[in-house]
Amino acid sequence: MKSKRYLWAALVLALAAIVMTACETQTVEVEVTRVVDVTATPRTVTFHEASAIEEMTAPHQCKPLATLPTEFSQPWRLGFINPNLAHPFFGEWSGAMKTAAEFYGVEFFESDAAGDYSTEPDLLETLLLNDLSIVGAHGPNVYEGLALRALDEGIQFIGIDNGPSEYTPIVYGIPDGIAGMRGAELLVEGVRKRQQEDWAGRELFFIELTHGGIPACVTRTGSAASTFMEAMELDEDHVLMADLTTGRSAEDMVNDAMTANPDGVFAMIPCWDGLGIGPYNAVAEAGNEADVMLVTLGGDEPPAKFLKTRPMGYYGFIEFQPYCEGWGWVEVALATLEGLPFETYQVRKAITQETVDQRYEELYGSE
Repeated sequence: MKSKRYLWAALVLALAAIVMTACETQTVEVEVTRVVDVTATPRTVTFHEASAIEEMTAPHQCKPLATLPTEFSQPWRLGFINPNLAHPFFGEWSGAMKTAAEFYGVEFFESDAAGDYSTEPDLLETLLLNDLSIVGAHGPNVYEGLALRALDEGIQFIGIDNGPSEYTPIVYGIPDGIAGMRGAELLVEGVRKRQQEDWAGRELFFIELTHGGIPACVTRTGSAASTFMEAMELDEDHVLMADLTTGRSAEDMVNDAMTANPDGVFAMIPCWDGLGIGPYNAVAEAGNEADVMLVTLGGDEPPAKFLKTRPMGYYGFIEFQPYCEGWGWVEVALATLEGLPFETYQVRKAITQETVDQRYEELYGSE
């Protein structure tokens, strides 16, 4: 009997050892699995170099607004409503956006409003069929509705040269206050030269050529007026407003100002190039170009070509570099989608009759 008890005891101890061994083996297997998971290799992220962007955008040499990865987190799809592809300035936007999208390896879809902003809501509906990640447009009178429609679809809207919106936190484009200020500084330079010559002792007026219905214009020309007024120590009676929202043409309003002050001389800055060149041409046709000094804002090919003819009184322009502005829109859109920081767009070039030949050849070649 005693030997049987020993036999049963030995059998129990053996079974216990087997169970313990099995448990230890299972524990080791779990620990090994966890080690493999922890040591997984993370994905390496590389970024585009700023020098490559400047080389790619030559002769414009655009400064990148964001440092973007060479591989994005998703295959992004960008959409944009161009206000008028036939216009040289907006055509530069288009070419730059397409090239930038190709460079960064994303899809780009574009519609053309052909100069009619009222078509943009319908064009947006068509663009939205492309399963866009983000969309943008330029349309001073319609962009708020476009931004709201995009928001309804859960898509971010980034306009260009529109001004602030209730429906998107991002305001992209020309820094209007700075652009107006720099235009005024260039105009002050030209006027002071004339005051040492044929304008010595003449009564000086400033004409602000603007559009009160366009927020960007109000900021842009308002900044120009205040900067010029302070620099030249003008009182409010010598700062005149020519606002297109009155229903009158810029040509008529400038003519009225000059007729009312026949002994005066007039410095002018418009919201955009054409808004100043039109009245200037009317003044020149009347033989009074010696009494005006003009600086314009924008500076794409048509005003550059005109400045090359050395028209008396057209001192120069602030170049908005539309190609770089279009390229930058793509970068800001992609940075927004990736959750990356970006810089604001800046205007950097002031062109005068002394420098326009070289700049024109850089951008457009010889005529």
